[in-house]
Amino acid sequence: MEHIHERYYLTYPRALIKEPILYQLVKKFDLMFSIRGASVSEEMGLVAVEFEGEPGQIERALTWLRQTGVTVEPIEKNVIE
Repeated sequence: MEHIHERYYLTYPRALIKEPILYQLVKKFDLMFSIRGASVSEEMGLVAVEFEGEPGQIERALTWLRQTGVTVEPIEKNVIE
């Protein structure tokens, strides 16, 4: 199976800041990821993350994140190297 790397900004609303979202992502979807940057306050969290996995696996994980209440936005190539 083909493995791809895709980068996204994940924005967490206040209610989800203390939830172990990335841990749950790994457990549910067996997805590898690297955190490229993060900023967390009491009001919101922003994480720049690079996912590695099969395309369908990543898409299912992104759908789950959106359903959980996380805003998912693709990062353009070479923005954070």
